[in-house]
Amino acid sequence: MQIKVQPKFRPMVWGNHELNKKFNIETKDPIGEIWLLSGHPLYETLLEDGRTINEFGRNIYSDKYPRFPLLIKLVSTNQWLSVQVHPDDLSAQTIENEPWGKSEAWYFLTDGEFAVCEDIDMMREYINSGKANRLDEILTFVKVKSGTFVNIPAGTVHALGPNSTVIEVQQSSDLTYRIYDWGRPRETHIEKAMKVAKNISLDDIIFENIQLLTTNYFMFGKTMPSAQAHKGIVIHIPTQISQDFCATIILDEITTSQMHQCGLYIYNFLK
Repeated sequence: MQIKVQPKFRPMVWGNHELNKKFNIETKDPIGEIWLLSGHPLYETLLEDGRTINEFGRNIYSDKYPRFPLLIKLVSTNQWLSVQVHPDDLSAQTIENEPWGKSEAWYFLTDGEFAVCEDIDMMREYINSGKANRLDEILTFVKVKSGTFVNIPAGTVHALGPNSTVIEVQQSSDLTYRIYDWGRPRETHIEKAMKVAKNISLDDIIFENIQLLTTNYFMFGKTMPSAQAHKGIVIHIPTQISQDFCATIILDEITTSQMHQCGLYIYNFLK
């Protein structure tokens, strides 16, 4: 059984006008995010049968989760996103009274670019010495090819670059602490960011030429899993953007034809 999910469109200052053209949507700021599957109250997606994803989820896991635990987006840019960091589960619960933090992963549909800060102590020195507006000096900039996976655990200071289009899979959270915004006059959240930021190594988060990325919260791959490899629900995301672009929930036994559908598959997110 397959159920399509109706996407939601989110304009962003750094968004991509090509999405507006593709989906024939007029907005003040260009569309930057398409929320393909979300139980988050900011944009709760509907299934084609009229149910919300949260109503669907409760029939499967009862009251185990406060909302559907997975959030999937397409993100497309024409400017740098802010340099930002997301809290982990404990920090989200302690600081924000939210059930989850935000660990996420990207799959690049196009060639693209991103940046990370590998040395948080250096970042603190810059901020404490009044050089917060020069944080780009201590970032590691990375250009990647389409087909690359990047894992962004909570606590990773990062920014997605311009002219990049990714499928982003994450915990169901919108908690973002902005640190540096490339001169744009938006609010920053330096104090909270410093509480949750962690050192990382670029080699630990970037994955080229792999078929499957395994994280602590989900599995994210290029091939349909076997019945033995997944637990109940599989989400399919196309890798070609068309006007009917959407997520599809695959339930029950997986057929041979489903196993050969092109796209990305997310599974094992219900623990």
